Amino acid sequence: MFQEKIAQHYAQLGRNQKKIADFLTQQYHEAAFMNAFALSQRLGVDPATVTRFAQRLGYAGYPELLREIQATVKKELRVAYQRPVDKDDEAGLFLQALAQEKENLERAMTHIRGDTITEVVAALRAARNLYVVAQGLAKNPAQSFVFYLRGLLGMPAQLVAAEQLGAPMLLSTLTEEDVVMGVSLSALHDDTAEMLRLARHRGAQTIGLAASHTSPTASNANLVLVCSGETTTGIPSVAIVTAVLTALVQVIALQETERMGDLKAGLLENLNWLLEEKGEKRIQAEDILRQL
Repeated sequence: MFQEKIAQHYAQLGRNQKKIADFLTQQYHEAAFMNAFALSQRLGVDPATVTRFAQRLGYAGYPELLREIQATVKKELRVAYQRPVDKDDEAGLFLQALAQEKENLERAMTHIRGDTITEVVAALRAARNLYVVAQGLAKNPAQSFVFYLRGLLGMPAQLVAAEQLGAPMLLSTLTEEDVVMGVSLSALHDDTAEMLRLARHRGAQTIGLAASHTSPTASNANLVLVCSGETTTGIPSVAIVTAVLTALVQVIALQETERMGDLKAGLLENLNWLLEEKGEKRIQAEDILRQL
């Protein structure tokens, strides 16, 4: 996909070419209706720069790149009429916000490649240690992800708060057998990206959950999952990041059958002991995970 090609070449692009790259990844719905000349006028660059940019990505010219952008937009289009919502219409605003989250999820399902998921899951399962780096609003879904992996599956996962001075210390023993995952909602410079850059310097495998292919977190990760969390208010949403991380846990849990079996057996024994101490009825194995 064109977003991944842009991400692969982004660091080597010149200033004007990065301007094109940013526009095509962040506003590709608008770009789908622009030829090379219109795009150059919109961004204030030379038309030849647009052509060279497309060729730098491996296309014969901009028309080939534009066709791929248009194909992506067509996948996302849905035939729907949305009535204008008044600010006093709480129910309408609520449904509008849910519709936006649904669109974010559908976009992720379109843009995240199956082979990338395969590589991410393999890296997580093979990690000697997994460090999940996050800051700000991204810390809550990251913390839940670590809880599921460490608490339920017994995997060596640890949350690292990127903005704390202790982050470099927690990453001081990194090796090539470790994995550092950065979870970020920011398209601007952030400490999460810096920790990923440090991890790559140390030879660790890096995974980024980022708002766009050209965000700092994406640019510093070996494997990238784009989770665009647009909202009706502009306030960053954690819903799509939470959904993607939860889906990863589900995939790993289905593959880690031995660990899941040990978890269920131990949890069943402990809960039934506690219930008996209280004089309550024991639960069955099939109901065990409903207690969580």
